[in-house]
Amino acid sequence: MNEGVSQIPSHGAGQIVGRGLDTATGAVGSVNASDAVGAWGFHLGAVTQHIDGVVVLFWAFAIFFGTLVWYLRAEDKREGYPMEDPTLPERAGPAVGFPPPPPPKTYRLLKGGTVTLPNFISPPEVPARHLHPFPGSAWVPTGANPMRDPIGPASYVLRDEEPLLMEGEKLQLVPLRQVGDEWHVQGGDSDPVGLPVLGRDDKVAGHVRDLWVDRGTKLLRYLEIELNDGHRRLMPIFFANVSPKFRRVKTRSIYADQFAAVPELKHPDRITAREEDRISAYFAGGKMFADGVRRGAYGGTHLVDERRGRDVLGLRRLLGRRHTA
Repeated sequence: MNEGVSQIPSHGAGQIVGRGLDTATGAVGSVNASDAVGAWGFHLGAVTQHIDGVVVLFWAFAIFFGTLVWYLRAEDKREGYPMEDPTLPERAGPAVGFPPPPPPKTYRLLKGGTVTLPNFISPPEVPARHLHPFPGSAWVPTGANPMRDPIGPASYVLRDEEPLLMEGEKLQLVPLRQVGDEWHVQGGDSDPVGLPVLGRDDKVAGHVRDLWVDRGTKLLRYLEIELNDGHRRLMPIFFANVSPKFRRVKTRSIYADQFAAVPELKHPDRITAREEDRISAYFAGGKMFADGVRRGAYGGTHLVDERRGRDVLGLRRLLGRRHTA
């Protein structure tokens, strides 16, 4: 047998030639171009002769994901923009960042009415300033009572001046005097009504007059306190320590004489969403600011760091460092 001589029978050579097999050498090769690229005109896995399907899918995903990130980043700028920072020099235009905020859109509210966002309405001025002249520096309160200002732990959101509602337009937060036929203190539990209320200085600020319940979450939310001067204020139950043993209610947040500055209710039998936030923020702010308010450290003569020439308002003490004059 001579080398290179095909061993394929001659009667099948015609069929094999049409399938791309060289009858002379036995090697597989393309004789017909249409058979090589397939019936659709391109190789399997390729969109054209030079573009692979995997590459197309990758770029399609990359474009989709990039567009999604752009859309979400723009939509979250409907509130809180343009950005403002008093430590930076005034700009010719607003600092909107990248990407820019979306065009204004009007939303219909469930309770009625509409709201358009973004509206670029600047928030109210806050009595505070930066501790250091660079972006991101801590805010230092400058008002007489930072527990009433949206600073630090006393921060609150400017929610609607409307009460929270349940189904049937019923008020969600109500005093027991309005729903006494449906709600009561469970037997065996201590009823704080009538107990004296003490501040962190163990002085009596007043007495518990009523309880406010959240009918939506079925929780006791506020104690209504009648102060020594006859005025009434609400105290969140989470800042109160009800002691059946000592027959008293005590808070470690504020002093007895600071109950008078707790934000008041516009209506004696209902509380709005903004009033809720302000009352809770007042007691939360007392954890940090109550001592300074009693000493008159805010809104008056400030402590000064001689080395830096700036007011520190006890910040070193809060950080556990001593301040030396």
